[in-house]
Amino acid sequence: MSAKNMRYSLLLDFYGELLPSAQRDMIDLYYNEDLSLSEIAEQVGITRQGVRDSVRRAEDLLSDYEEKLGMAGRFARLSEVEDLLHKIKDTSSENEVKLLSEIALSTIRTMQ
Repeated sequence: MSAKNMRYSLLLDFYGELLPSAQRDMIDLYYNEDLSLSEIAEQVGITRQGVRDSVRRAEDLLSDYEEKLGMAGRFARLSEVEDLLHKIKDTSSENEVKLLSEIALSTIRTMQ
């Protein structure tokens, strides 16, 4: 899956319910079900260009929601911190783990 596809799939998970249902369904079919614009057009009964316009509007809305709310970005950073903590736990002494865990928790609190 390309970085763009992963981005919109993640944004759809966070903000999909804010989209009009038709746009949500089409962008879901496009990014999550990997259907082509033509396949979606046939399925929903509109032109390929109509599907493309709808998907583009949905992409713009999802990007706008993320720019304003930043929930997906925070989630990604929290996941990175969690992964790092697991790596540190496996390779560090107990005191180092405690210190780094405190730093990570402090970082997480500031992100919320």
